[in-house]
Amino acid sequence: MELSSSFFIVTMTRTYLCLEDGEIIEGESFGFPGETCGEVVFTTAMTGYPETLTDPSFAGQILVFTYPLLGNYGIPKPQTISKHLLSNFESEKIHVQGVVVSSHLKTPSHYQIFQSFSSWLAANRIPGIARVDTRKLTQKIREHGVLRGSISRKKKFLWREKILTNLVSRVSLPGIYEYTASKPTGKRILLIDCGVKHGILRALLRSGYDILRIPWNADPHDFFSNVDGVVCSNGPGDPKDCKETIKNIQTILQERKPFLGICLGHQLVALALGADTYKLSYGHRGLNQPCQNVEDKRAYVTSQNHGYAVKPETLPKGTLPWFINLNDHTNEGIINREKRILSTQFHPEGSPGPFDTEWIFTEFIK
Repeated sequence: MELSSSFFIVTMTRTYLCLEDGEIIEGESFGFPGETCGEVVFTTAMTGYPETLTDPSFAGQILVFTYPLLGNYGIPKPQTISKHLLSNFESEKIHVQGVVVSSHLKTPSHYQIFQSFSSWLAANRIPGIARVDTRKLTQKIREHGVLRGSISRKKKFLWREKILTNLVSRVSLPGIYEYTASKPTGKRILLIDCGVKHGILRALLRSGYDILRIPWNADPHDFFSNVDGVVCSNGPGDPKDCKETIKNIQTILQERKPFLGICLGHQLVALALGADTYKLSYGHRGLNQPCQNVEDKRAYVTSQNHGYAVKPETLPKGTLPWFINLNDHTNEGIINREKRILSTQFHPEGSPGPFDTEWIFTEFIK
């Protein structure tokens, strides 16, 4: 992660958020003074902006924060646990294309502060625009759906098609990496990295699992004899673009290894089983999404970041809905005990967000 211990002095200049429908929103530039484009989406998270912006699932997107004040506690220094694994970020760099806020604090305060929000964005070459009516913009997205947009000093919508192509291939690490639990149980997990949040790695390691992390399109055959279960991670974009991963999951399911899918991994295992997925109008992004367990009717507050969902009516026989979203009743998980499959659309590890559903990892162990 490219960082500096000194704070950048940023001169506020006029910049514009231009939407594909022709609307031009004026604001003030902060972070990196450059141009960017991406899908304009919003998050309702009130805290956890360092973790949110380093979540690989936000690749290709310009993120609007509905919370009116950002940056009040600054950015901490990254703490490395082992290679490609941090203790306080969700990956080693920022993945959003740009940031939209109502206001960002220029005088942050926290005992762990390493740099300001604006200087962190500048160091990672991420443009930001402030003094935007984010409430009005969010209402527009909720009414009309996700819009493509650009941030620049020109009053003109800019777009580059490659922004939304091959997203998983851009965030999944090449190579194979191994992680050892501090209190190992002797069990080993094969983790398919589609843009995994480090919180998932940390949660599995806390559970006593050693981890073998492989790229999104790696052939899993060579690892079957050396692992006890498989986890498919979160990641960005349309799950139907990950054809190699879907094919590999079908192969894995034939081995009857316990399987856990999280977020994109949930959508991919559903597709591997023959179900279908579709794009949501504006997605679920935030730390307060209510979900209900279909089996026992218990409700949980969950952390989410996704723009696609599984069509429950297309699930094959024997695979049942496990969770539903209590806001819009979309599918939030599936279960197939015979084939030893669990999956959740939400993030049971939180990071950031509530830990209400960390028991999912215990269920996977069982």
